[in-house]
Amino acid sequence: MTIGTDTVVGMGTWSISDGTVEEVDDTEFGDNFKTFQFGIHDGGTISFNGHHDPADITAQEILRRAKNDDSTMNAIRLYVDAVSYYEACRTTSYWSPLGPASASLSFPADLYITSCDVSADKSGMASISFAGKLSGGPMVLI
Repeated sequence: MTIGTDTVVGMGTWSISDGTVEEVDDTEFGDNFKTFQFGIHDGGTISFNGHHDPADITAQEILRRAKNDDSTMNAIRLYVDAVSYYEACRTTSYWSPLGPASASLSFPADLYITSCDVSADKSGMASISFAGKLSGGPMVLI
């Protein structure tokens, strides 16, 4: 996991909840069954956690400050392997079931860090967890 060129030290797991889409009732008089249309999409949430490193004054501290300052964190990359990663959608190419193999996605997403929790146990091991909310678009696989 990185923020720009900085590695977020100690992070061990991350997850993405890809959001939801509202179902809008489209039923008319005389219909035998309810019908629905898709409404507005929710960009979803992300969470990540790992070992807290008080000496990490770059990435972990940047994330805490982003939460406290209500700043967006659009440079976060959640790596799947050495080359593939998820990031908040800017304007990029992606696969679309409705379009050509490489379609342009133009939902500039902003990622807001919504929580930062630090905990420690009696052995002295400290952990840190973060959660974020996407506004305006999803996380996309690059």
